[in-house]
Amino acid sequence: MEFFIIFNESLLPLFLIIGIAFFYNKNFNPNIKQITDMTLTIFAPIFVFESLIKHNITFDQLAKPFIFMSMLTASLILLGYIIAKIFKFPDNTKTPFALSISMINVGNFGLPLIYFTFGPEAVTYSVIYFITFNISLSTVAIYLSSGKSRIVDILKDVFSIPLFHAFIIGMIFSYFGITLPGSINKGLTLLSQAAIPLLIFILGLQLANIKFQASYFSIILIAVFCRLALSPLISFFALKAITITDLEAKVALIQTSGPSAILPLMYAIKFNRSPDLIAAIIFFTTIFSGITLTLLIKLIA
Repeated sequence: MEFFIIFNESLLPLFLIIGIAFFYNKNFNPNIKQITDMTLTIFAPIFVFESLIKHNITFDQLAKPFIFMSMLTASLILLGYIIAKIFKFPDNTKTPFALSISMINVGNFGLPLIYFTFGPEAVTYSVIYFITFNISLSTVAIYLSSGKSRIVDILKDVFSIPLFHAFIIGMIFSYFGITLPGSINKGLTLLSQAAIPLLIFILGLQLANIKFQASYFSIILIAVFCRLALSPLISFFALKAITITDLEAKVALIQTSGPSAILPLMYAIKFNRSPDLIAAIIFFTTIFSGITLTLLIKLIA
């Protein structure tokens, strides 16, 4: 009974919106790219900026999350290539597999999950980990997908992301204690409140277009196990190595135990890196995370 109560309070709101978006996409065929671009260039950056200045987040608060992100991401990427070698995965699936288990949906899925699970008081921490893990999504994921090696090329990709600009501006405002006029602050607050439901809705829209090959079945099963079972275990021990508050540790563990991120799929399509495999892993990790995350929340929340 407790399992269903937790699922109802934390996961069901997410899957309800995902289901509505899935149905909407199948019946009305919306322009997903336009909706995604609008959200990622307007609503999500405003959400990040407003959260940073509202909660007075400083660079010192990002140091330990960055260390945690580096430890977890490096461990999972290494694990991915080791497993791919042991099980003799086809060469064209090794990098997509490693990316699928190491890159986490801390945005569309993670942000609202933390909000529904712990409430507004945990939003600050969830934003910090959202920003921190987007560093690897915007650098390491691009590097592995495209084969880029020049630092200049990687930095260009990072600086082209509006979320990064919002983060820098928000940190400057927070550091110098700059406050916005009441009317502007109210407008930004309203826009930021739309970011979370839009992020979930976009996830549902994207899942509706996913297709996969039956030949990838065994690789998908291993990826689901790594992303939803092994990754939380690695996160748990990595978090033990850094000193943070109990609430922050819970937020970090739950937010990084979710399904695979969607951005690597965009990169896979662009660079022709087995997009069907990544799409299938995203789909199944999202579905089964409803069970694994509920169990995890029951254990630690």
